[in-house]
Amino acid sequence: MKRKSQPSKNGFTLIETLVSLGILGLLVVVVTALFFSLLRGASKTKAIQTVKQNGGYAISVMERMIRNAKQVLDCQTDYIKIKSQDEEETTFRFCSDSEEDDSWIASVSGTLTCADARLTSSEVQLVSSSFTCMPGGGTKPDGVDINFSLAKTGTGTRPEEGAVVNFQTSVFLRNY
Repeated sequence: MKRKSQPSKNGFTLIETLVSLGILGLLVVVVTALFFSLLRGASKTKAIQTVKQNGGYAISVMERMIRNAKQVLDCQTDYIKIKSQDEEETTFRFCSDSEEDDSWIASVSGTLTCADARLTSSEVQLVSSSFTCMPGGGTKPDGVDINFSLAKTGTGTRPEEGAVVNFQTSVFLRNY
Protein backbone atom coordinates (compact mmCIF):
# COMPACT_ATOMS: atom_id res chain seq x y z
CA MET A 1 0.00 0.00 0.00
CA LYS A 2 1.24 3.38 -0.99
CA ARG A 3 0.53 6.50 0.95
CA LYS A 4 -0.40 9.67 -0.76
CA SER A 5 2.05 12.41 0.02
CA GLN A 6 0.60 15.63 1.34
CA PRO A 7 1.31 18.79 -0.57
CA SER A 8 4.00 20.96 1.11
CA LYS A 9 3.09 24.34 2.59
CA ASN A 10 5.21 27.05 0.96
CA GLY A 11 3.49 30.18 2.32
CA PHE A 12 2.87 31.90 5.64
CA THR A 13 -0.32 31.76 7.57
CA LEU A 14 -2.36 34.89 8.23
CA ILE A 15 -1.38 34.87 11.92
CA GLU A 16 2.34 34.61 11.11
CA THR A 17 2.06 37.54 8.72
CA LEU A 18 0.18 39.70 11.23
CA VAL A 19 2.68 38.97 14.02
CA SER A 20 5.60 39.82 11.71
CA LEU A 21 3.97 43.09 10.64
CA GLY A 22 3.21 43.98 14.29
CA ILE A 23 6.84 43.42 15.32
CA LEU A 24 8.09 45.40 12.32
CA GLY A 25 5.67 48.27 13.11
CA LEU A 26 6.76 48.34 16.75
CA LEU A 27 10.40 48.43 15.69
CA VAL A 28 9.73 51.36 13.31
CA VAL A 29 7.97 53.31 16.09
CA VAL A 30 10.86 52.76 18.54
CA VAL A 31 13.54 53.73 16.00
CA THR A 32 11.60 56.86 14.96
CA ALA A 33 11.16 57.93 18.60
CA LEU A 34 14.89 57.49 19.22
CA PHE A 35 15.75 59.49 16.11
CA PHE A 36 13.53 62.44 17.08
CA SER A 37 14.83 62.30 20.64
CA LEU A 38 18.38 62.64 19.31
CA LEU A 39 17.33 65.60 17.15
CA ARG A 40 15.70 67.34 20.13
CA GLY A 41 18.81 66.78 22.21
CA ALA A 42 21.01 68.26 19.48
CA SER A 43 18.74 71.34 19.22
CA LYS A 44 18.86 71.88 22.98
CA THR A 45 22.64 71.46 23.05
CA LYS A 46 23.08 73.99 20.25
CA ALA A 47 20.82 76.51 22.00
CA ILE A 48 22.68 76.14 25.30
CA GLN A 49 26.03 76.42 23.54
CA THR A 50 24.98 79.67 21.82
CA VAL A 51 23.79 81.22 25.10
CA LYS A 52 26.92 80.09 27.00
CA GLN A 53 29.26 81.48 24.33
CA ASN A 54 27.54 84.88 24.36
CA GLY A 55 27.37 85.08 28.14
CA GLY A 56 30.91 83.81 28.60
CA TYR A 57 32.28 86.44 26.26
CA ALA A 58 30.29 89.25 27.90
CA ILE A 59 31.27 88.29 31.43
CA SER A 60 34.95 87.85 30.51
CA VAL A 61 35.10 91.34 28.96
CA MET A 62 33.42 92.88 32.01
CA GLU A 63 35.64 90.95 34.45
CA ARG A 64 38.86 91.93 32.71
CA MET A 65 38.00 95.61 32.41
CA ILE A 66 36.65 95.94 35.96
CA ARG A 67 39.58 94.02 37.46
CA ASN A 68 42.09 96.31 35.73
CA ALA A 69 40.13 99.53 36.42
CA LYS A 70 41.54 102.35 38.51
CA GLN A 71 38.23 102.95 40.28
CA VAL A 72 34.48 102.46 40.18
CA LEU A 73 32.89 105.84 39.44
CA ASP A 74 29.20 104.93 39.67
CA CYS A 75 27.36 101.72 40.38
CA GLN A 76 23.64 101.12 39.94
CA THR A 77 21.59 97.97 39.50
CA ASP A 78 21.52 98.25 35.71
CA TYR A 79 24.89 99.88 34.98
CA ILE A 80 28.40 100.43 36.29
CA LYS A 81 30.84 103.16 35.28
CA ILE A 82 34.56 102.56 35.75
CA LYS A 83 37.72 104.57 35.14
CA SER A 84 40.61 102.74 33.51
CA GLN A 85 44.30 103.23 34.26
CA ASP A 86 44.59 105.59 31.27
CA GLU A 87 41.77 107.78 32.68
CA GLU A 88 39.15 106.63 30.15
CA GLU A 89 35.63 106.00 31.40
CA THR A 90 33.73 102.87 30.42
CA THR A 91 30.12 102.07 31.22
CA PHE A 92 28.67 98.59 31.21
CA ARG A 93 24.91 98.65 30.97
CA PHE A 94 22.10 96.15 30.91
CA CYS A 95 19.70 97.49 28.28
CA SER A 96 16.07 96.68 27.68
CA ASP A 97 13.85 97.64 24.77
CA SER A 98 12.21 100.54 26.62
CA GLU A 99 15.43 102.37 27.52
CA GLU A 100 17.01 104.98 25.31
CA ASP A 101 19.83 107.36 26.01
CA ASP A 102 21.53 109.84 23.70
CA SER A 103 24.95 108.40 24.52
CA TRP A 104 23.97 104.89 23.43
CA ILE A 105 23.45 103.38 20.05
CA ALA A 106 19.87 102.11 19.81
CA SER A 107 20.11 98.53 20.92
CA VAL A 108 17.99 95.48 20.32
CA SER A 109 15.73 94.39 23.16
CA GLY A 110 17.57 92.87 26.07
CA THR A 111 21.26 93.31 25.35
CA LEU A 112 24.48 93.79 27.24
CA THR A 113 26.42 96.80 26.06
CA CYS A 114 29.73 98.42 26.79
CA ALA A 115 29.83 102.05 25.67
CA ASP A 116 28.66 101.78 22.07
CA ALA A 117 29.57 98.13 21.56
CA ARG A 118 27.25 95.18 22.10
CA LEU A 119 28.65 92.35 24.16
CA THR A 120 26.02 89.83 23.08
CA SER A 121 24.71 88.83 19.67
CA SER A 122 21.13 89.12 18.49
CA GLU A 123 20.75 85.35 19.04
CA VAL A 124 20.30 85.91 22.78
CA GLN A 125 18.33 88.29 24.95
CA LEU A 126 18.72 89.48 28.50
CA VAL A 127 16.23 87.93 30.93
CA SER A 128 17.39 89.37 34.25
CA SER A 129 20.40 91.33 35.41
CA SER A 130 22.03 93.22 38.24
CA PHE A 131 25.26 94.82 39.34
CA THR A 132 26.01 95.01 43.07
CA CYS A 133 28.96 97.08 44.23
CA MET A 134 30.97 96.27 47.32
CA PRO A 135 32.94 99.31 48.42
CA GLY A 136 36.39 98.55 49.68
CA GLY A 137 38.28 100.37 52.32
CA GLY A 138 41.69 100.31 53.90
CA THR A 139 43.42 97.22 52.51
CA LYS A 140 40.29 95.86 50.86
CA PRO A 141 39.69 96.68 47.15
CA ASP A 142 36.35 97.69 45.61
CA GLY A 143 34.36 94.78 44.25
CA VAL A 144 31.46 94.21 41.91
CA ASP A 145 29.00 91.31 41.77
CA ILE A 146 27.74 90.70 38.24
CA ASN A 147 24.63 88.59 37.79
CA PHE A 148 22.61 88.16 34.61
CA SER A 149 20.60 85.55 32.73
CA LEU A 150 20.51 85.15 28.97
CA ALA A 151 17.95 83.27 26.87
CA LYS A 152 18.02 82.07 23.29
CA THR A 153 15.85 84.25 21.04
CA GLY A 154 13.45 82.96 18.42
CA THR A 155 12.79 79.66 20.16
CA GLY A 156 9.30 79.25 18.78
CA THR A 157 6.94 76.83 20.46
CA ARG A 158 9.30 73.89 20.84
CA PRO A 159 10.82 73.87 24.34
CA GLU A 160 13.93 72.01 23.20
CA GLU A 161 15.00 75.04 21.17
CA GLY A 162 15.00 77.30 24.23
CA ALA A 163 17.75 77.76 26.76
CA VAL A 164 18.23 80.10 29.72
CA VAL A 165 21.63 80.28 31.41
CA ASN A 166 22.56 82.29 34.51
CA PHE A 167 25.97 83.99 34.71
CA GLN A 168 27.36 85.18 38.00
CA THR A 169 30.75 86.36 39.22
CA SER A 170 32.43 88.66 41.71
CA VAL A 171 35.26 90.90 40.55
CA PHE A 172 37.63 92.91 42.71
CA LEU A 173 39.72 95.78 41.41
CA ARG A 174 43.36 94.90 41.20
CA ASN A 175 44.61 98.47 41.42
CA TYR A 176 43.46 100.20 44.59
